Amino acid sequence: MRHHCGLVCVYDTPYVRKGNVMKKRFKLFGIILAMLLLAVGCQKGNDIELEYDVNEHIKLGNYKGIEVTVEKLEVTDEDVEDFIEYYMSLNADEVEITDRAAKEGDTVNIDFEGFKDDVAFEGGSGTDFDLTLGSNTFIDGFEEGLIGVTPGETVDLNLTFPEDYHSEELKGQAVVFKVTVNAIIEKVLPELTDEYVKENTDYDTVAAYKQGIREELELENQEEMKTSKINDVFTAIVEDTEINSYPDVLIDKYKSSRIEEVQYYATMYGMELEEFLGQFMGMTMEALEEQAQTYAENMAAQEMILQAIILKENLKLSDKEYKAGVERYYNELGLASEEELFQYVTEKEVRQNLLWEKAFEFIAEQAIEL
Repeated sequence: MRHHCGLVCVYDTPYVRKGNVMKKRFKLFGIILAMLLLAVGCQKGNDIELEYDVNEHIKLGNYKGIEVTVEKLEVTDEDVEDFIEYYMSLNADEVEITDRAAKEGDTVNIDFEGFKDDVAFEGGSGTDFDLTLGSNTFIDGFEEGLIGVTPGETVDLNLTFPEDYHSEELKGQAVVFKVTVNAIIEKVLPELTDEYVKENTDYDTVAAYKQGIREELELENQEEMKTSKINDVFTAIVEDTEINSYPDVLIDKYKSSRIEEVQYYATMYGMELEEFLGQFMGMTMEALEEQAQTYAENMAAQEMILQAIILKENLKLSDKEYKAGVERYYNELGLASEEELFQYVTEKEVRQNLLWEKAFEFIAEQAIEL
């Protein structure tokens, strides 16, 4: 099926929300890797020279012996089955259904148009659009309203946008979507057999495949628990730290990065920044400036706290840690080699990010897990 649609295809449009299909378990704290391409370095700071004096701007709070509670995550048989089913669905055969109505899990090809007070609103239409029912791609009620609809049938969906929706024109508003179901596509999963496993995975049997997936999910759970612990500990440190002021160099860096990020998406969709803000984010340029300022202050505070801990504890990178970090970074970023990584970042930037990671590891080790 083709996808010819209006603004619905874009993340965070007036009637599309984030889906939750196979959400990624491992969540990096905002400053890790996201800051890799933004590092600045002329206070001497253990392998790194800073362009500001940390002690002039913050009074570091307690960062040792912080008590935290971390939820224990267990892998269930259902987790394993869901994981395998998802990846098998990527290779599933698609069969067009003509003798029944749509049900959850089907992919429906639709044409639709949204109306508010009998007037079509901008970005509210799409044609020949493939939508999986149950994917939580559209606002509440849209996908549910297509369950039971047959191919060729047109229905009116009376829906209401969430009160907290970002678009001022649409939040809390009653609208009608006129939707035509052009076709219903059902995914037919292959049978999970030893033969299938041999042909499509690195395992020889179904039993070995399931055990391998279980071990992978257990590792992901360990990473998520670790990250959760770091998040909670660092949040406590931030709350206990007194921020007196923010270095201009950090505010400028992070504020620019936020605005440039939004500008990137505007350019990607061939729009002027102000137009993109209004249609996709429901905000003005002034609001973006305010948001970017808040973002910059938050990120600057985090960076200064990490730098203060690095200085106080005299944290340094060994050659072994640096080499291992470089290899991990280019692998995580999907690059082929160290040489390719350094086409985008400098050695100082990599060392800075690795030191931040080491500081996170340190505070986690010092914490008391209840």
